[in-house]
Amino acid sequence: MRRRTVIGVILLLLMGAHADKLTLHDGTVIENCYIRDEGVRLIVWERLEDVGTDRWKVYPRRLVKEFTIERDAAWDAKPNLPDLTITHIELNPKLAGLHGRVEYDPYGRPKLVGGSLPDLGERAYMEPEAVVQGLKFQYTPGETITMTAHVKNAGFADAAPFEYVWLIDDKEIARGRVTKRLKPQERIELQTKWQWQDGFHHVSFRIRTNQREIATINNQITDPLWGFAFFYIVHKERVKVWNEFRNAYGAFAWEDYYRWHLDIMNLLFEQSVYPSAPEGIKARVRLDRIIYADDMDAAIRNRFSADGIAYDQGGWIFISDEDRNRNWKAPEPQWRNNTEWSLPHELGHQLGLTDLYALDYHGHENHRMSDNGDMLTHYYRGYKTMMHWHGPHLWSEVCAGYLNQTWNKPRGHFGDYYFALPAENFLQIVDVNGLPVAGATVEIFQRGVVVDKTQPPQEQAGVTVYAVVEDGNFGHPVSSDPVMVGRTDAQGLLRLPNRPVQEVRTLNGYHRRPNPFGNINVVGQRGLLLVRVTKHERPCYYWLEITDFLIAYLRGHTERFTLTLRTPYGSPDSPPAPRNLRVERVDEHQVRLRWDAPEITRDQHYNDLIVAYRVYRRVSSDGLNDRPWFPVATVEPDTRSVVIDLRQHYHKDLYWFSNANRFAVSTVGTGGVESELVEIVMPKD
Repeated sequence: MRRRTVIGVILLLLMGAHADKLTLHDGTVIENCYIRDEGVRLIVWERLEDVGTDRWKVYPRRLVKEFTIERDAAWDAKPNLPDLTITHIELNPKLAGLHGRVEYDPYGRPKLVGGSLPDLGERAYMEPEAVVQGLKFQYTPGETITMTAHVKNAGFADAAPFEYVWLIDDKEIARGRVTKRLKPQERIELQTKWQWQDGFHHVSFRIRTNQREIATINNQITDPLWGFAFFYIVHKERVKVWNEFRNAYGAFAWEDYYRWHLDIMNLLFEQSVYPSAPEGIKARVRLDRIIYADDMDAAIRNRFSADGIAYDQGGWIFISDEDRNRNWKAPEPQWRNNTEWSLPHELGHQLGLTDLYALDYHGHENHRMSDNGDMLTHYYRGYKTMMHWHGPHLWSEVCAGYLNQTWNKPRGHFGDYYFALPAENFLQIVDVNGLPVAGATVEIFQRGVVVDKTQPPQEQAGVTVYAVVEDGNFGHPVSSDPVMVGRTDAQGLLRLPNRPVQEVRTLNGYHRRPNPFGNINVVGQRGLLLVRVTKHERPCYYWLEITDFLIAYLRGHTERFTLTLRTPYGSPDSPPAPRNLRVERVDEHQVRLRWDAPEITRDQHYNDLIVAYRVYRRVSSDGLNDRPWFPVATVEPDTRSVVIDLRQHYHKDLYWFSNANRFAVSTVGTGGVESELVEIVMPKD
């Protein structure tokens, strides 16, 4: 029987396998290859016999135009070979975490409660250190740590005896030999001890063997010792059925596939470089435990110790209707042969990172555009990041800054970085030329609140502040009434009042003090403000994301931050604006804009000299700082019309909620000074 299996595999290889296709931006096409997607790069095996080895090529994502993954039966042919793999490295003693021990009150305040934690009542909100003083969150230098490598034969034949080596930072600390043969699916534990050292150290476990194996890339793993310790809980039968098929990692083991996703997380941490994280994210994750369950519910309960504390920093429970019904099916090829991008996102939540799509807003009747009736919508400006979309994306700057500030703190708090706001915050309203707009009325509305009209408004630095109803419901649409109203000063500035809050502190060091968002909740619904700026009876709309303020804080602007909003208003020395802007459709893909020359009411004034007209386009009914005006043409001063090809003049952005086409024209005077933008929206067909 085994001989027939081997012959079948050889025949499949000789016949040639139909597999993936990779196309690069330079026109290079690589066909019948095997692609492993790691976000910032693709790992490519060019032959099936190389899969599972380090005989691969690496293609940075920026070079890749597109790729498809489509594999035939040769991919899943099971060689009659062993496959030794290190499923994970476990550390003991284990450090306490705070998952399951954080609760929230109607004001959105987190509080550490339950289990063996003492009940300090109201004190717990401001003294979290006193609540957890009996828990151990860090190892001490010189403390003896037991490291256990969990080794499994994930192949289809017995594995011969083998040698192994332990290394710290690539320096050998121990070695040994396993003298028994491991049967398929058999596991063994191999231990060593190490005296803890603070710092960013790595542990490696390496298998040394000359036997042929299905894969060799799983003969060594390297873990960051400072990494957050994750667990996996999985039913034994799920693991068993996965082992019948090769997966995207390049092996047949369920453990290889899901440990690889933590490697991807760490790779993307490293690559998430921003002004506030110039060396990327220093935090790391590692797989510390795999709990193979017969009874999933019991395994989930047993995650917590008798003292009610989970001695981990998060993890994932692989449970579905298959486990509940005890009817396990083969994983779908499109699932196991691709990267499961939802997992890094979900594990990001375990580290305290929030869904940034909570800052998206589909609009409400409360606020509509006056020109076409569209509801005012908002799509998070950093949408192509891991915590907004499941996909091959980097972590956003706010995530990077948070993890860098809390890389050595216990996990369990969620979204408490929303409390990290600068002490003073200002809006500066400027015109089309970047000059201050004085005397503009600024009204600010907030999602997640209802204005409390039973309470009198308050004044702060000339800005009126309205109280909101604190009912514990953070899901309200953007308020129909403003929470703040003021006027800009001569510099175009308006100070955002620090609204009163119920204060709270977290173990991560974040303190919710009075701030422009009020009692911001950790999910983030209240982290979205709609700003209406009005001057010359012309309203303009903008969205303020709380992440704008958080990033400023992370970049060092902890005391004062000014956010600039550019309007389409003209300057005092602007040339006169064009008149009577019209739009008409030429064909399916083109529109024609026409306008009249501006009215000149004075003679020989150099500020009235027109040197050009500038044409703009804007798509969507989002805020002006979400999808702003972008120039599509500059024409001579005698020109009165221009044809716009909608296919060519299309900004590479995501118009999620609205594809409303808007156009504008300005006059350009000496020195490049522009007039106000005269706008028009293209009627809907």
